Amino acid sequence: MSKHYFSDNWGKHKEDLQVWRKFWALWELRRKWKWADWFYIKLDRVNGNVVESKAWTLFPGEGYMKLCLWIALLRSVHEGITEKLDPLDTPKDERIAVKRVFPKVPKTISKFPAIKGRRFRDFRNAIFHCQWAPTLAKFDLDERTTRRIEKLHKDMGDWLNSEFRTSFKQFEKKYNSPLNWVFQSDGSEFMPELFY
Repeated sequence: MSKHYFSDNWGKHKEDLQVWRKFWALWELRRKWKWADWFYIKLDRVNGNVVESKAWTLFPGEGYMKLCLWIALLRSVHEGITEKLDPLDTPKDERIAVKRVFPKVPKTISKFPAIKGRRFRDFRNAIFHCQWAPTLAKFDLDERTTRRIEKLHKDMGDWLNSEFRTSFKQFEKKYNSPLNWVFQSDGSEFMPELFY
């Protein structure tokens, strides 16, 4: 019987959807969520509330940039959890439906967006894709929508951290990862800064 190791080439075990692929997908999603969280922590607030985009002008500066990058990164993580993780150049017959790997995503995550239409996706695209004319001014997220995005942020973080811990236990057992590779014996994360 051959041994499987955590350091094996990713392609060697990619057909193992419930341990190998799930663990590495959660690793990637959790890392990107932590990037979004980094911006979230630094957002401008008034009386504890995030200053939403409606409060900024056409030339908003650093505060608006942090808000935009937070929402754009959060949308990318949301897309990974609910829609797709395959790169665009993956042939259709080789793609794996995310639901096969994450069949039990909470509805508070899977049923988002709280923004009507495609605005959550469009906001992300406007941040990361340059276009012929300024696009950000049309995204006037109000306080209510911003609070819904904050709730999504928390729900996604809680779910990702919980799923990652559970997945890691299975991964550690099957793929012989070293002690204290991610979590210490007391359950704390060994080097959380490595996820930035």
